Amino acid sequence: MTIMEALQWANNKLRKADVDSPMLDAEILLAHTLDTSKAWLFSHFADTLKTHQQEQFSELVDLREKREPIAYLVKKKAFYGRDFHVNKNVLIPRPETETLIELAITLLDETDPERTLLVDIGTGSGAIAVTLAVETSLPVIAIDIDEAALQTAKKNAELLAPDTAVDFQQGNLAEPLIRIFKTIRGQTNVQTSSIYPFKTLLITANLPYIPESRMERLQPEVRDFEPRLALAAGADGLDAYWELFRQLRADRKILPRECTVLIEMDPEQRHSCEKLILHNFAQATLTTHKDLRGDDRVIEVHI
Repeated sequence: MTIMEALQWANNKLRKADVDSPMLDAEILLAHTLDTSKAWLFSHFADTLKTHQQEQFSELVDLREKREPIAYLVKKKAFYGRDFHVNKNVLIPRPETETLIELAITLLDETDPERTLLVDIGTGSGAIAVTLAVETSLPVIAIDIDEAALQTAKKNAELLAPDTAVDFQQGNLAEPLIRIFKTIRGQTNVQTSSIYPFKTLLITANLPYIPESRMERLQPEVRDFEPRLALAAGADGLDAYWELFRQLRADRKILPRECTVLIEMDPEQRHSCEKLILHNFAQATLTTHKDLRGDDRVIEVHI
């Protein structure tokens, strides 16, 4: 079987399975199998695949036919110009989330880097935390409740940000962050209080926001393969955000004076998100930011 024949076979197979981009997926899987680039494939259409290459490619195509996501099959997903390792323990990074990255970087340009702390809550693959650590050179605390997800995030930090400071904490939403500040605030040692450096706290959170009722209507790639813990959040999809803002409200006094929270949401949830935020922080300042498609995607909250 030549490279051209392999691509045609895979394209036909995936098209019959209603895969959105059958030829593109075939090219990605074959390039992965041969450990080469798609461009190389185009200039070697007549090359013959070896038996073990055909077998590996066939196995990958069979899995894709069952709608397993491409990112899980090739074990990586590009995000903000870097390839992040992904597996079934973490949500696959989406391009929409780059809106949150751009906004965070813009906001951080206006802060004192020596007195600013970044915290990514629900870090998953670590895409947000690692990207911000590399782009800003600021210390980042990355939090997730799932140990397997944290291990994936740590791997990405080791691969992509070996020289930056990313500290990983396991726990429920803001609880590890609050515990850290309580420990610092509780110190009576003069030296400890004198090194309390943070004037500004920037929290990023891309938490689960899909209503349970919508789960069955999602694409099979999402519904059947990505971790439900990272997707669904109650009847209206906002359970995780309700809990996050309740935690922040309960211990707001121990957090730095300047505290900004950036949350990603579904465009249809804008008003519900604003309501829950203002319920917990009546004086909060809210700004909504659109993604590249023009959809409401990120809410900037000053609490």
